[in-house]
Amino acid sequence: MAFYPIIGGDMGTFLIILGLSLIIIIWSFISFYSAMGLSLNYWSEKQYNILRAICVSIGIIFVIMMFVLKSISLPVLLVIAIEFAIFINMGIPYYTNTTIPFIASIVIGTIQLGATIDYAILITTKYIQNRKDGKDKKQAVSEALGTSINSIIVSGLCFFGATFGVGAYSKIEMIGSLCTLMSRGAIISVIVVITVLPAFLMIFDKLVCKTTIGMREVKN
Repeated sequence: MAFYPIIGGDMGTFLIILGLSLIIIIWSFISFYSAMGLSLNYWSEKQYNILRAICVSIGIIFVIMMFVLKSISLPVLLVIAIEFAIFINMGIPYYTNTTIPFIASIVIGTIQLGATIDYAILITTKYIQNRKDGKDKKQAVSEALGTSINSIIVSGLCFFGATFGVGAYSKIEMIGSLCTLMSRGAIISVIVVITVLPAFLMIFDKLVCKTTIGMREVKN
């Protein structure tokens, strides 16, 4: 029996997960967009600079992962998964009517991406090795998640604990707000990595094999 119930399901289950993920991504982006300024017509040069900085950070991480993982598709999937978590995190204040510092978007967008992308890389590298060893995609993803999930949860909880404590007791409003966002982002990233990312790897397995050096001979 697969460690992860969803991985033990059929392709229809994964398509449902992917569809729901896309809906949540759109909802999160709209919320994030609304929290950032409602309309591009009202965006200031400062907000455009923040957007440029986030894009540069994503681009640098994408290039690094492309060379390390020797793949074009995997960096896209990993960045989408973590950005998905970031959009959810940054969209929540809009619905709770919480005021966040103007630098929150760039701080959270870079720190959460840099601090939690390793969760996704851990699962992905094990998945690649399992596929190269001749295991089918379901077994490869299941074993990758099964051997990584404890490390991911512990790492995420440590990040949560380190930032939540500061956020709860800091008397400086900006620091407290940023640390609260980071602590919540750690938990959201962990949940996304252990639920959405495995579904991505299963669904796009054929694409990953074709666009990753050393995996083109792997049987689908």
